[in-house]
Amino acid sequence: MSKPVSIAYIVAFLTILFGFTIASIFTAHKDISAIENRTLSKLPDFSFAAITTPRFFENMNQYFNDQIVFRNEMVKLYQKQQNSSLFNSMLFENMLRDRTQSKPEDGTVVNDSRTVSNLVLINEKWIMPVPDKTVHTNEIDAATAKLNAAFANAEAQKTETFFVFNPSRTISLMHLYPPYMQTDAYARSRDYFLSKLDKKINVVDIRKKFDTFTNAQREGMYLETDHHWNIKGAFTAYQEMIRQLSSKSALFKGKPMSLYDINVSSLTDGRFDGSYNRQSNNAIDPQNADRTMIYEPKTPFTFQHFEVINGDGTQTIRDFRDFYGYKKGQSTVSYGTFFGGDRRKITYENPKAGNQLRVLLLKDSFMNPITPYLAQSFHQLTVYDNRYYPEFSLKKILSSEHYDILIIALHDDNLFSNNYDFEKKVSK
Repeated sequence: MSKPVSIAYIVAFLTILFGFTIASIFTAHKDISAIENRTLSKLPDFSFAAITTPRFFENMNQYFNDQIVFRNEMVKLYQKQQNSSLFNSMLFENMLRDRTQSKPEDGTVVNDSRTVSNLVLINEKWIMPVPDKTVHTNEIDAATAKLNAAFANAEAQKTETFFVFNPSRTISLMHLYPPYMQTDAYARSRDYFLSKLDKKINVVDIRKKFDTFTNAQREGMYLETDHHWNIKGAFTAYQEMIRQLSSKSALFKGKPMSLYDINVSSLTDGRFDGSYNRQSNNAIDPQNADRTMIYEPKTPFTFQHFEVINGDGTQTIRDFRDFYGYKKGQSTVSYGTFFGGDRRKITYENPKAGNQLRVLLLKDSFMNPITPYLAQSFHQLTVYDNRYYPEFSLKKILSSEHYDILIIALHDDNLFSNNYDFEKKVSK
């Protein structure tokens, strides 16, 4: 190789190396990655003590990895390669897959699976997370201790308490994974979690109802490209929730709404923006993904008082019709736009409930489709998502306002998270 060519190679290499570094430094830094659905690393604090530790350089390396220019474009190229038909046709799991026929009730016959950005794409239809095969006992111990304390405090306030355990998508649809990915770690984690709860806690276990369904029936209860259930699954859980609450509660007796009260249709137009599809650079065409069901009560919901407080503390929605349900003409829909999204606080008042019960609900996003249906059964339903409440204190809420019933409702793959921070310390 001639000297001028060698110099050209060196100059090109250094230009790329230092050019990317300099451009990354002077480019506005991003806080989140929408396509990965995660928070990006921030520049670590500089100090003499910090730079003498290996942790500082690990954080700095992660910071540059997260903030490098054209990062999203490079991630998308990598995802396209992972999702290519040629690449995946050569995978042993697809070449050697068992082709024997199964019964319809056994669910989807998997004939193609591929991993794209830590997500598993199945039959170019379903997107599942790569499963975690660890039972995180320490984290579960900490979460259940907080949960036990929260319920003990509520009971001291003469408030009836219930813990609602909703069936997560990952456990319900484990049969969709390739055999080498299937694991009982989620079920063992769930059992361990329940074993750590105080025996006095009223547990409303919705999974027992879902376990009576076949694999095929459970597939019809969850979104295909999103980590949540669809309205059919949510409505089924709501019905079981009301039945169990009615049988266990000394204060509440009631019946759930039935499908006879509902107009059922399907999504036919628009793009469905599934959370997993977004993370995989739309590995499945959003125009065809999740032609999901739409439930609309035959008698529209009306509330004497309805209030929504957003995650930032603002109040921008005052009409229930603007908050919940399918809006005709939407070009892009999602779980959030259907069911109101995650909010700091929602209040429903329904004088037609036939009782004077005031109910406090703490929940994760699996409860979003259910809250207006649940509100039909109580005079007042106040809903908190404490993840969006920086100074949340369940003790203060229960001591300042009397609630007859406290419900904490989480799904059984949410065994430790900031949903369990019932007493947040105010930062100074």
